[in-house]
Order: sequence, then C-alpha cells, then structure tokens
Amino acid sequence: MFLPFAQFSQCFKRSANLHHGHTLKFPASSRSILPNIRQTNKINCSTPTRHQLRSFSSTNNAQRIRYLKFEYPPPPNKNKPGPPSSFFQSETWPMKVGAVFVGCGALYYVTHLEQVEETGRWRFMNIGPEMEAEVGKASLEEMLSTHKGKLLPSNHPVSLHVHRVVKQILDANNLGVIKNSPLSPQEQAQQSVFDFFPDVYGDQGGFGLSGRPSEKTVPHAVAGPQKEWEVVVVNDSRIVNAAATPGAVIVFTGILPVCKDEQGLATVLSHEVGHVVARHTAERLSSQLPAIAITLLLTMTGLDFGLSALLNELVFGLTNSRTQEKEADLIGLRLMSKACFDPAAAPAMYSRLGQYEANSGLKTPEFLRTHPTSENRVKILESHLPEAYDVVNANPECSRMREFRDTQRTHMIGAGSLLGM
Repeated sequence: MFLPFAQFSQCFKRSANLHHGHTLKFPASSRSILPNIRQTNKINCSTPTRHQLRSFSSTNNAQRIRYLKFEYPPPPNKNKPGPPSSFFQSETWPMKVGAVFVGCGALYYVTHLEQVEETGRWRFMNIGPEMEAEVGKASLEEMLSTHKGKLLPSNHPVSLHVHRVVKQILDANNLGVIKNSPLSPQEQAQQSVFDFFPDVYGDQGGFGLSGRPSEKTVPHAVAGPQKEWEVVVVNDSRIVNAAATPGAVIVFTGILPVCKDEQGLATVLSHEVGHVVARHTAERLSSQLPAIAITLLLTMTGLDFGLSALLNELVFGLTNSRTQEKEADLIGLRLMSKACFDPAAAPAMYSRLGQYEANSGLKTPEFLRTHPTSENRVKILESHLPEAYDVVNANPECSRMREFRDTQRTHMIGAGSLLGM
C-alpha cells in the first residue's frame, strides 16, 4: 500500500524534526514502530485505508486511461478509411494522369505549330525533311517493285513528253532538276509535239506511239539540298492516277486520256508537285501522333466506345486530306502559271475528271480518293483565275512562249494539210 505523495511528504518532514530534537525509542517488536511514532509525535501518519487513498483515475479499472505513443505522421485509424498508401490505389489517379498527359501534350502541340508558307495555314509538324525524304524513298521503291515490268524507258516518246512538262514546272519555280534527264539540250528547248497530236492522249489510254516497256527498274530518287527529281512513267491504262514524293514524280498512262493535252497534264503534275512543296507527306505523318494521343486518352478514361477510330477518320483522315487537296490545287495553279501554262486548263481538267468519275461508275477513283468533289474544286480554281493570269502576264517568258506555240501550231497545221492529214 502506498501513501499519497502530499501525506508522505508531511510525515517525512515531521519525522526529520523529531530526529534532531528527540530521542526515539523503539520497542523490540517491529510491529509497534508506527504506533509509537503516532503516540510520541502525534503525527497523523496512519496507513490510509483503501477508501482513503486518492486514485489516479475516477473511473473503474475497465475504464482506466490509456497512454498513447504519439508518432509523426500519426498511424492510420483502422476503423476509418484513410488516404491510400499507393498513388494507383486512389480512385482519382486516372484523372490526375490524364490532366498531366493533356497538359504536356498541349504544350508539345503548341510548340510544334507552323504555317504553310504558300497559304498561311497553321498545322502541327514534328517530322523533319530528312525523315520525309526517307519515307518518299521507301514509297518510290515499293511502287517500282509493284509495277516492275510496266515501266516505260526514259527515252520513250511518252516519257520524254512527261519529262519536258516536269522540267518546265521545276525550272520555272526553282524546285530542282531532273536526275539523269534523257532530254538533250535541243529536246529540252523545243516545243512538245504532243500538243499537236492529241491522239497520244487517246481514249484507250496507254502510250500512243510504238515502244516496249522497260524491264529495268528506275533508280530511286535522292532528296537533298540540291533536289533531284526522278520521273517515272508506268504503262497501265487501268490506273487513272499520278503522284509525287520528295524527289520523284510518277505518272500512270491511264491519266493521259483525262488530261487530254499538255495543259491538262501540267495541271495534274503541278498539283502533285504542290503536295511536295507544302510537305503534305510529313504533315500526314505528324498528324498520327495527335491521333494516337487522343486514342490513349480516351482509353485511359474509359470513354472510348469506338469514338477514337471515328474521330481519327473524320478529323485526321478525311478532313485533313481534303484540306491538303484544296491547298495543292491552289499551289499547283500558281506553279503552272509561273511555268507559262494556261491557268484555265486547271478547272477544265478537274471538270473532265468529275465527268470521268460519273461515266466510269466508280465511287472513288484512285486519283479522287479522299479528295473534294470536282464541282467544288472547279469553283475554287475559277475564283483564283484572275490571280493566276496576273502571274502569267507578269512573266515576259510566257509571252514569248505563247508566240512560239502559236507559230509552231500554224506550221504543224500547214504541214499536216500538205501531207493530207
């Protein structure tokens, strides 16, 4: 049994005073010590009973206070739900990751915006010219492999004709030179005779003069600072198409009947070169990154439901393609005008192309795939004809070339009448 501290202290002090002033006599029995002290000093130091002791707590034993060990941070209360111990156990982690993803993506997108120099249109671009050239090289090699055995030799009359049109466009716009050109200086300078023999663009397609397709594949183009262009002509009347990659121009003979003449061919080739000038191949490759990002974001947030495929097709596929086609039409109109071709040939060409589509029963010809309708293209081009003729009239070479063509046409018609043509 323990004394309360206050009572014990009082007893200790009084006993100390007695020690200095009195002599204590203790009986032999130890049990009589406390009674003698009480009698001699009359100090109330009796042993307290149970009910006299002040307890440390007024509660019973079952409700006694508990001593807690404080820690930092405090341990989680097992009875109450606390913060998750792991980031990915949180119910909001997908939203947090999505917010960071969107923020970083938006910053990357904005810092990679650029304007198309020819039209001023803003676009996302993160593909460099070197990679674009490699993609063009791979596309050309694939095309050559696919159509091996149908390639016209470079010295074939149709190939020479296509070479002359391409060269005229490249020279007038400072876009480069034809690699290993088969044209002699005299052939490069002379007017194309195909203007006066429209049968070459005959209804049956293909090449109109005798000649056998080459069995040799044409070397692939090399793109660089001094851009060299490879001109490839594929003898396949079933394919109504033409294309251009960085450093290469490909013409299928099936497009010649629709072109009708050199002016129409210049329209098609200027359009295709316009795609290269505007770097539309690199733009299409760049647009795949935002498409992938949107797909991942919708998938992570559980909101896909097939929306990503539809969105990518409508926004990054068809819409971008039609925008690029309209842009290539306008750039091509400018290129052919600077090369002294008649700007009015452009809307006439696309009008014939729309008629071909209607007559052939094809829903989407290869040349028109993902393209705007021919009616819209014709309207847009006709609205820009005044600007195009300003370009032609500002070039003195165009006046001399027009006079030369008129003179040659007169001579050819006269020679034909003498020969009974």
